[in-house]
Amino acid sequence: FIIDEADHMADLGFLPAVTRIFQAIPASAQRLLFSATLDRGIERIATTHLTDPAIHAAAVGTPAAETMEHRAFTLDREHKVEVAAKVAARHGRTLFFVRTKHGADRLSKQLQQRGIESAAIHGNRNQSQRNRALADFASGRRPVLVATDVAARGIHVDGVDLVVHYDPPADHKDYLHRSGRTA
Repeated sequence: FIIDEADHMADLGFLPAVTRIFQAIPASAQRLLFSATLDRGIERIATTHLTDPAIHAAAVGTPAAETMEHRAFTLDREHKVEVAAKVAARHGRTLFFVRTKHGADRLSKQLQQRGIESAAIHGNRNQSQRNRALADFASGRRPVLVATDVAARGIHVDGVDLVVHYDPPADHKDYLHRSGRTA
């Protein structure tokens, strides 16, 4: 039995369901739990439902988000797309994060209308579309990728130059996951 992204499941309110599933499987079954953090009840689930768990943690040190340069801009809504297009047109790979699937498609289309090669990735895309978008972004064929927070935890592309929080994240951990793409 494997639970991945347990911390994110807890953030979405699925912790009671995860607990019920753990209680329903035999105690002798192999159980694996993967989580970026052990907060929000995940540590309790681990200690209650895992036998002799092996815990692997990233080295303690300066968090990646602190080793990056962060800048914030406040814009009027009517200027947001134009500023995003100027940022996206620069040299290098840029990853934009938005809040919604529709927003990802819309921003990608708006950038393409301004001559900027971009692709959108989110939960409504099939695996083939997601693979193609990531491959195009990784190779530089499309130097801009627009993604939702759901995709933030699954994207690994070396050489991302800039992460733009086009829409602010709903949770501070989402900010860290988004920004970690350049760390």
